[in-house]
Amino acid sequence: MRGAIRTLQVLGRVAGGLLLLAAMAWGAGAGLIFVLFLLVVNGWAVYAFLRYRQGEQDELLAVLTATAEAGLPLPSGVEAFRADRRPGPLAPVSRWLSFAALPLYGYARIWLGWRPFDRLLADLSARLETGEPLSAALRDTPGVAAREVRLAAAVGEATGAVGPALRGADRERWSAAWLEVAPRLLYPLLVLLFVSALTTFLMVFIVPRFKKIFDEFGQPLPESTQHLVAAWEAVEDFLPLIAPGVVLLLTALAAVVANPTLRWHTPLLGRLYRWGVQAEVLRTLGRLLAVGQTVPQALAFLGESRDLPAVVRRRVAAAAAGVGRGDPLDASLRAARLRPAPMAPLVRASERVLRLPWALVELGDHLAGRAFRVVRRLSLVLSPLLVLAVGAVVAFIALAMFLPLVHLITSLSE
Repeated sequence: MRGAIRTLQVLGRVAGGLLLLAAMAWGAGAGLIFVLFLLVVNGWAVYAFLRYRQGEQDELLAVLTATAEAGLPLPSGVEAFRADRRPGPLAPVSRWLSFAALPLYGYARIWLGWRPFDRLLADLSARLETGEPLSAALRDTPGVAAREVRLAAAVGEATGAVGPALRGADRERWSAAWLEVAPRLLYPLLVLLFVSALTTFLMVFIVPRFKKIFDEFGQPLPESTQHLVAAWEAVEDFLPLIAPGVVLLLTALAAVVANPTLRWHTPLLGRLYRWGVQAEVLRTLGRLLAVGQTVPQALAFLGESRDLPAVVRRRVAAAAAGVGRGDPLDASLRAARLRPAPMAPLVRASERVLRLPWALVELGDHLAGRAFRVVRRLSLVLSPLLVLAVGAVVAFIALAMFLPLVHLITSLSE
């Protein structure tokens, strides 16, 4: 039920953004090209904000790590960091101007995080000053730290080693990986969207005139132009199915974004997501076992953590039930799909030589690095392929639109 509500929330936000974009275009009396321009500019602003916010979160993580390892009070470290990055007097003016000039960006900021990072730091510092634990303070200040950092802070508090736990969180993270490769995948799609809008203009206003001219000369359109016209007519015929298909696609994407359970079972993406989650679980187990906690205690800590998705907590509970029945930890983790099958020999060998905590941490680091590298490599492979595909479409459309002119010039010269 919660997943369905969350899916509707994400879909509603996307629909609200599209309606806002349509209202902006209608208010300006603009066409498709201007709509795409607005989409690109506002989308670039949203992405720039996300990248900048990620950099701010990484800086805060470095400050918290250094402060904890030095044994200094965390509130003083946060306050010093906030004082060093005090914004200039024109920062509020520029922020409100950006909201006014880029309404879609302002709409996205409402959902992504309206408050500036300096206010989040002030809130975090105030919570820490009152004695609130770091993990709880980070959780109660949305947007100030990533989920992986909150989990690392909770592990550090449970093990009495906040600094090393936070330093372990400064590794390849799932969210950081996708934020890095997103432009490589979205750029060809935006170009294809722009080409589609331009093709619509050509097919509506230019091709009918070509047909009329060729009919007057008693000549057929070039073969490539005929193929383009046939493809356009096929699109028009299937338009009643395309619109619901787009809605279903947006709904499916919203469900994958909103629902970790669905994301877990999604083909290809689910495997990468599972690697990232398994890395967190294994690293956390290793650090908890390294400080003397028992396996049931470590699994209970993970099962109660609010910084893990519900689908992971359920699987941790299943692994804990297996351990409670007397099953080995390795078998319980494998049955709950919290440990990849190829890693079984290393886990069993480390159990025999009493190096299980070290092995779990190393396996977690290996899985996190693998997920990050695979996502990056996929983007490096898919992005050129998408660019080539879009280039082929553009070449076909250009050929189909210029050949009629060539034929007319040739026939007139004869």
